[in-house]
Amino acid sequence: MDYSQRTGQTHSPLSDNRGPSRQRGGSYRSGRSSGGGSRYQLRSRNIRFRGRRSGVLTRFAGLNLRQIMMIVLGLVLAVLVIFLISSCVRSCKANTPASSDADSRVAAGVSDSLVADFGPALDQAEALQWIAIHANEYPNEDLPRLALREPAAIAFVRAYPEASKVGSAYGETVSRGEVPLLYNWDERWGAVDYDGSALAVTGSGPTVLSMAYIGLTGKTDKTPADLAALASDKGLSGGEAHTAAEFFTSAGKELGLDVHHYAPDSDTLIDVLDSGTVVLVEVRAETLTSETHWAIVAAENENGSVRVYDPTSVSVSSRPWDPATIASASTNMYAVSLAEAEAEAGE
Repeated sequence: MDYSQRTGQTHSPLSDNRGPSRQRGGSYRSGRSSGGGSRYQLRSRNIRFRGRRSGVLTRFAGLNLRQIMMIVLGLVLAVLVIFLISSCVRSCKANTPASSDADSRVAAGVSDSLVADFGPALDQAEALQWIAIHANEYPNEDLPRLALREPAAIAFVRAYPEASKVGSAYGETVSRGEVPLLYNWDERWGAVDYDGSALAVTGSGPTVLSMAYIGLTGKTDKTPADLAALASDKGLSGGEAHTAAEFFTSAGKELGLDVHHYAPDSDTLIDVLDSGTVVLVEVRAETLTSETHWAIVAAENENGSVRVYDPTSVSVSSRPWDPATIASASTNMYAVSLAEAEAEAGE
């Protein structure tokens, strides 16, 4: 007997070598289909393969309808709560009165009054920073320097590049005998060209004469811009103070004013003021301010000091002065009063 008969195996060609044949019922038959060979029975077993679909869906598949409804209801309630909270926050912000949160430049939690106090100073600081960044865009350095020297002029200097260079009306009512305090950088005339620059830095002469005219006559038709044009037309703009002294006597006649020149002296200054006139003074540089310019002595105070309205300086205009100090700082002094004809017409 050969080896194949002894082992009970049969050989198949390589093309049909598919191994044992599977029978119904899950049994497998050995290599021999009949004869004295032994049979081996293998029981079939179902094998479960766990796939990737066994996530959330598989978990939900194990829930009943009531449980699913409870989960959905919980999600809806959560979304509703979030919506209500966000709506309330928006509504509260909209209805909250102005407070420190309204200005991000001021710390939160401080009083509204402190926020209000900080506001103007912060606005000025931001405007001054803008002026510094754009300083090379101004016609000359006098305007940026004005912003540094006079905080009250910062807003004007900031607006100057876009401002109209045409003057506008005074637009206020003044009682006769009350001299108004005017500044060169007023937006109604400060941007007007005068003596090679803006009237804001060159217009002290026209401005003091305008103050005298308005105060003595009660009329407001001659603003600093109007009188600057008059000085230019007469060829009397220029010089260290930007307006020649002769302008006041020349223009006074056209304005119905009597103008008389005096040598600067404290006694003369008081005497002139007591007679009901005002006095225009040309003050030297490095006295009242760093620049030569014109100012007006508007009145004598009860204590013997005098009230000086300086169109170039808030600090000079806001304090009393010893008449001797003003006289010693001046190079020219002009007494200005209402002409007799004008005075009689006004009575």
